[in-house]
Amino acid sequence: MPGSLTTEQLLYRLIPIEQASEHNLAAVANVDILSAILTPSYPPCLFRIQICADTAAKFSARVTKAANTQPVIFNSDVNLTANAEYMFDLLVHDGDTVNFRFDGDVTIRVLRIQEIGAGTQ
Repeated sequence: MPGSLTTEQLLYRLIPIEQASEHNLAAVANVDILSAILTPSYPPCLFRIQICADTAAKFSARVTKAANTQPVIFNSDVNLTANAEYMFDLLVHDGDTVNFRFDGDVTIRVLRIQEIGAGTQ
């Protein structure tokens, strides 16, 4: 199997890796939320995103690979409900970088992003 992992490496991948954790963060419309882009530690993997904001707005990821950035709009391109918690999954591959945006000014109550390297949904 290409890229075979040792038992220790495999067990380590079963533990989610914290990629971001923000609370009470002001986000400006159409501006990247995180000060640093996210890159996967062990691609391919899944970024699990927990988000709650004080104002209804559309939430999206900006996935960049080889200088080509594509928007990925969550929640079927519908505003998130204010003060409601949402969970989204985003597949991330080798060479991807990721950041997030809202289409309106919001205060993010909670944003947590975990890298899920192995295991079940």
